[in-house]
Amino acid sequence: MSPVKITKVKGGFQVKTPDMIHAKHTTKAKAEAQERLLNAVEHTNWRPTGKPSMDSAHASAVRRISKK
Repeated sequence: MSPVKITKVKGGFQVKTPDMIHAKHTTKAKAEAQERLLNAVEHTNWRPTGKPSMDSAHASAVRRISKK
């Protein structure tokens, strides 16, 4: 289990684990999002693919149809 640490540095925040630094000089919101992502990868079977989930794809299709 690798603990994710967010530290305040000059110019923003830094996200790091014992193995490496994952983000430098980022905003607090982005650092917290990165922490959630790293914890999800560490503790579940989920891996980021870059594709939207089926739920969000379905929701955007419904929004397009309802606007017409």
